[in-house]
Amino acid sequence: MELKDIKDVLTFAAFRPEPDNARFAWPQRFPKKKSVLVNVSRGQCSWAYINRKGGVDEVGEASGEFVEVATDMGEIWRSNTEDGWIGLSVNNRFIISLEHNLSRKKGWEDEVRQNPKAILGTKHDRTKKYALNHNPETSASLLMACDDSMIKGLEDNLRSQNLKPARICTGLFAMTSVLLNKIASDNALRTQDLIVVTWCNGSLCLLRQKAGQWQELRCRSGLPPQDDAAIAQMIKPFVDSADPATQVMFMADETNSHFANNYLSLFGNLHLTDMTETHNLWTILAKH
Repeated sequence: MELKDIKDVLTFAAFRPEPDNARFAWPQRFPKKKSVLVNVSRGQCSWAYINRKGGVDEVGEASGEFVEVATDMGEIWRSNTEDGWIGLSVNNRFIISLEHNLSRKKGWEDEVRQNPKAILGTKHDRTKKYALNHNPETSASLLMACDDSMIKGLEDNLRSQNLKPARICTGLFAMTSVLLNKIASDNALRTQDLIVVTWCNGSLCLLRQKAGQWQELRCRSGLPPQDDAAIAQMIKPFVDSADPATQVMFMADETNSHFANNYLSLFGNLHLTDMTETHNLWTILAKH
C-alpha cells in the first residue's frame, strides 16, 4: 500500500465518491475544492469558477461553438479545477416532456442513466440520454431527452483539452426540477393553480399546475436570439386559459435576464413571483 492510500484512509478521502459519480451531489464529489461549470448554448458558452467554499468566484462568457471556446479557454479552465474535472450544462438539442406512469422502482435514478429502457419501455430511444423528475403526489413525471451524439462530441472535446467531465446535465431541467421541488414542499403553493416558467439563456420551459396536478408542458431549447414570435406563441395558450387567481412562478439562469426584461409582461395581470437569485444556474449546479 502506498503512502497516499494510507493518508486517504486516515482522512476518510478513500470513502468519498469519485468526481464522476453522478449519484452524489457536487459538494460531496469536490469537498473544499475548486471547480469549473460551463453552460453550452447555441453559438455561445458561459462559465463560472466555483471556489473551495462552494461559492461563485467569477463568471464569463464567449460567443462561438463549444469546440472553439474550449480551445481558447481550456488552459484557464484547467487552472481553476482540481485535476481537470469540469461540469457541463447542455443548453441545446434537448426536449422536456410530461409523461405519466413511468416506473419508480427502487434504484430508478441509476437505471435511467445506465439502462433507460427498463424505466421508459416503448418511449426509449437508444440515440438519447435521459433524466427524470417525478411528481411526489401524482403519477406525472418530467422526462428530459438529449442527443447522445452531442454528449459524446462534448466529451471528446473535453478530452482534447485534457479536461474530464465530472457531470454533463441540462441546466434548464435542473432549474425546473429545483423550482418544482420548492413548490411541492410549500403547503400554500402545492395545491395552487400555477404557471411554472423556467428560462436558461435561450431555452424555455412552461408547465401548468392545476390543483396540484401537472397538466400541460411546453419546452423549446436553443431558441434563436430575439425570437419574439416563438416565445409569444409558447406563452399565449397558458395565459389564455388561466383564471385571474392563477399565479406565475418564474426562474431564470440569472437576474436581469433577457426573458425577464422582454417577456414577463406577456403574462399580463397574473400575479408573478420571481424565484431567480444571483448566479442562479451556477448556484444550483454547485449544490446538487
